[in-house]
Amino acid sequence: MSNLQSPQSQKPNMLRDKSIIQGDLDRVSIKRNDEQWIESCLKEDSALLIPIFDSKILILKETDQSPVFVNPTEVVHISDLLKRTILLGQKHEKTYFALNVEEEETAVNLCKHKNAEFKDLRQVIPFVNAQDYQFLALARFMVYWNQKNQYCGICGIPTRSAEAGNLRICTKDECAEHHFPAMDPAVIVLVSNGDKCLLGSQPGWPKGMYSTIAGFVEPGESAEDAVIREVQEETGIRTKNIIYQSSQPWLFPGSLMLGFTAEALNTEINIEQDELDDARWFTREEIRNNVASGVMRLSSKVSISYELIKTWYEKDNNSKLDF
Repeated sequence: MSNLQSPQSQKPNMLRDKSIIQGDLDRVSIKRNDEQWIESCLKEDSALLIPIFDSKILILKETDQSPVFVNPTEVVHISDLLKRTILLGQKHEKTYFALNVEEEETAVNLCKHKNAEFKDLRQVIPFVNAQDYQFLALARFMVYWNQKNQYCGICGIPTRSAEAGNLRICTKDECAEHHFPAMDPAVIVLVSNGDKCLLGSQPGWPKGMYSTIAGFVEPGESAEDAVIREVQEETGIRTKNIIYQSSQPWLFPGSLMLGFTAEALNTEINIEQDELDDARWFTREEIRNNVASGVMRLSSKVSISYELIKTWYEKDNNSKLDF
């Protein structure tokens, strides 16, 4: 369509904030089949396990809501760990694993030992730094994916874990289907109109919370077409000059968020009640004053939504978005 600007036709204004772009995790994929190497890693002090119980993460019972990473010696025997851990990768000379905590007794013991509790990751995102969020979200997703794919989607026969939890293979010889983790593409967009940007609030969100418009890419649809459709469906706003900015895995449960900016062709909002409770145009001053007074909340600082708003807010503006 004529109002699209593809990444190929225009140099994208990439978001470079390290809270969004996390490319320094070594996934050590060539080691995933080497059980001897994995076992040796689990014996090292540099190994860190991220316990996941009932899709929840382990958090200290302190006001700072710090996540708890544990050493393998604090949990169970190595032989058990090989079956229950998922290799995530290496970073800063440490090897990270997700630990699937299945038994409530084990979860209770971990909580007592660490003076901690298992909490929903979304509850503590505002208190978690970008690096910790990267590992917590990945660990949560990989445990969730393994639990969800214990049976083959082709023949229904049980699957087995392979490649240190990063692959599941159908145990039926005639099938032997390989199932890999996957993320669903979604778009998220900051729509602007002069000195205003478009933000919406969804049902079930905390009161006063606003974010950029987002939605899933449908089969056979380009990301740019998804931006046009989602914004118009949810708010009645038509868009132009759609420009890719950056991407972020948003593993709730498994999305790859593709961030865009766009300009509005009209300003009259007509919200889709099933998708949004409210949608409004906000000036920079309105955002600053509303957040300062407590009547408005933005998405977590580790989210691509916040980065899109921040980039727009600070463009040609002397003030910084630091709230």
